[in-house]
Amino acid sequence: MITGHFISNRSLGVSQSGLMGGRRFFSGLIGWIILLNAVQGAVLGGPFPQVSATKDTSGSIVAQGRLQPTGGILKLSAVPGDRIEGVRVEPGAFVEAGQELVVLESAGLRRLELQIAELKLADAVSMHQTALRQAELGLEMAQGKLRSAEQIQTQARSTLELVGKQSQLLESLGEQIRGLEAIRSNPRLRGAVGSLEVEAKRNQKMAAEVEYERALQGANQSIQSAELLVAQAEGVVREAREASEQLVGNPGYRPLEKQIELLRLQLGQATVLAPGSGTVLGVYGVAGERASGLPLVEMADLTQMSCLAEVHESDVGQVRLGQIAEMKSASLSRTIRGKVRRIDRVVGASQMRSASPLARSDFRSIGVWIQIDPEDVAVASERLQLQVEVRLEK
Repeated sequence: MITGHFISNRSLGVSQSGLMGGRRFFSGLIGWIILLNAVQGAVLGGPFPQVSATKDTSGSIVAQGRLQPTGGILKLSAVPGDRIEGVRVEPGAFVEAGQELVVLESAGLRRLELQIAELKLADAVSMHQTALRQAELGLEMAQGKLRSAEQIQTQARSTLELVGKQSQLLESLGEQIRGLEAIRSNPRLRGAVGSLEVEAKRNQKMAAEVEYERALQGANQSIQSAELLVAQAEGVVREAREASEQLVGNPGYRPLEKQIELLRLQLGQATVLAPGSGTVLGVYGVAGERASGLPLVEMADLTQMSCLAEVHESDVGQVRLGQIAEMKSASLSRTIRGKVRRIDRVVGASQMRSASPLARSDFRSIGVWIQIDPEDVAVASERLQLQVEVRLEK
């Protein structure tokens, strides 16, 4: 046996009159739709056409795009917490690269620290140059001492050579003595040479030997002394050269140079400078308030403009580089033109909706970058981030 529960309109909290009103509303809406279809069929011979967001009647590709500078919009901010001392520009101003846009209070302190560090660096460089000159002078003096020691060594060797020649005189005296002794040993010639003459030669030889030994000893001592002087001079030269090379290769002012680099970096962070030439689009900082990390100035190079169009993924195969495109909007004084310069690879959801309520908005698209013609750049730059209708010619 099947059982059930009867639910009344009253138990659901819905009155009979409310139900009747809702039925009449939907019935009227359906009637209007049927009437409009009938009129469309009678006048145009068919129902409402399906609106396409990607093609027009001529077959050209239609998409939504956005005007923007080719180089993008630069958003310049400062270190959070620093107080703004002054704003140097206004919206619409043209600025050059490196020009001051916003100055923070810490810039004065950083500039003073930088000046002090630069003075210290100048003193350190001067002291280093003085020390380098002293090291070079010491090296020259050491090299002079080395040359003197080498000359003494050369003279000592020459003296030794002269002493060596005295040994020939000793040998000659020895031969003379032997000759005299031979004559004395010959009975026939004994009377020709007296014993006193032989003894005198022997005394002469002994004196020559003593002189030779004294000269030889002096020459050897001179050579040893000269060699010691040369070794000492070479050591002094080596130390002087190493000291000079150390000063040249590792100046003592390098840490000051690094400190100055850091201070210049900090000074740069305390001043918002224009990274390039361009036009100031907006100023969002006021003197006296603290920087919060949000952009203080927005600027862009308006000499080149582009349009990023979102082309349906099924139509991107018909897009080619150099293809002519037209862009129009009620906010522009006239239609502008350009050429396709880049086609992205990434497919994503469309971010721009068409002005037509019947156009599709849930399709996936690919970004197509259009370079606006130079004669239309001025018109496009008046309406940055403006959404336009893009028509890519076949």
